[in-house]
Amino acid sequence: MKFGIFDWIEASPTRSPGEVYAHKLELAQAADRLGLHGFFMAEHQGTPLSVDGSPAVMLSAMFQRTTRLRAGALTFCLPWYNPYRFYQEVCMLDHLSGGRLELGVGRGVSPIESRIFGLQSIDESREKYRETLDVFFAACRSPVLNFHGRIYTYQDAELHVKPLQKPYPPLWFPSSNRDSIDFTARHGYHTALLGKVADAKPMLERYRELWEKHRSDPGRHNAHAAAPFLAKTQHLVIAEKSAEAKRLGEAAHATWRSHINHLTRKLGRPEVHNTEAYSPDSAHPLITGTPDEVAEKLAAFIRATSINYLLCVFSFGDLAPQHALGSLELFAREAMPRLRG
Repeated sequence: MKFGIFDWIEASPTRSPGEVYAHKLELAQAADRLGLHGFFMAEHQGTPLSVDGSPAVMLSAMFQRTTRLRAGALTFCLPWYNPYRFYQEVCMLDHLSGGRLELGVGRGVSPIESRIFGLQSIDESREKYRETLDVFFAACRSPVLNFHGRIYTYQDAELHVKPLQKPYPPLWFPSSNRDSIDFTARHGYHTALLGKVADAKPMLERYRELWEKHRSDPGRHNAHAAAPFLAKTQHLVIAEKSAEAKRLGEAAHATWRSHINHLTRKLGRPEVHNTEAYSPDSAHPLITGTPDEVAEKLAAFIRATSINYLLCVFSFGDLAPQHALGSLELFAREAMPRLRG
């Protein structure tokens, strides 16, 4: 069982972007000290849900301040990148981290955000994602990049740096339906599920079945990962008193909900996912309480989902930094040992 952090790097109505970034870096340093496995951040554009316009910049600063913590974007939205430059940045991050980079890749979940980059349809976004990933794989295999695709062409582009991890950092791909589960399982990607708790276990049972069936297939994208991480995020607020945790958590979750639904509400569209704090159908439910209460709730959550990687969301909405750090400290000191046991 692994434990990590997921963070959207949200805008704050009361703190400057610089203060937000400083807090996230402090959170990563605490996670490093407390023995968590990884720190993952989202990439979104044009929305208060994320103000990390370049996840690579945040990751670089994070790696400079930590020594053991693995970190990555979940995900880098590949259609928004030039493939050659993306490859170079991944290599730089892998070396700057000493081989601690986790590489999440995807096409970007929001068509609204993709239009900022001139992408007019999901099919167009998917095609650019796939070709960018093909360029990345080709670059990892050769000292010179020669690639002739429908969108991108490179002729004798020199490559003077390779990833430190071979053949490249471990790959992550988020899953939300049967088709994406089939793809991630066949290629052995680590995955983080988006969806309600009741759907997680059947999806992960299918993943495990397909992973076992295809684990020896040639050409698997993540064949260098010995076993898959199967993760789900969970919003958490932990305090010494249950009522205090509940008060803080509900206020922060309400702000976070306004951020994640900002673009769809702006355009008068319905919410894509249920994001209510306590609904059984919520894709992003909330857990609050004392360390003992949270440990008990999380144990039930892990059994219900069958995950082997818990991605904790400690800092969300406009939760004050001291409360997010306090939740992390209490989780690592009191809840995490019980969950490992």
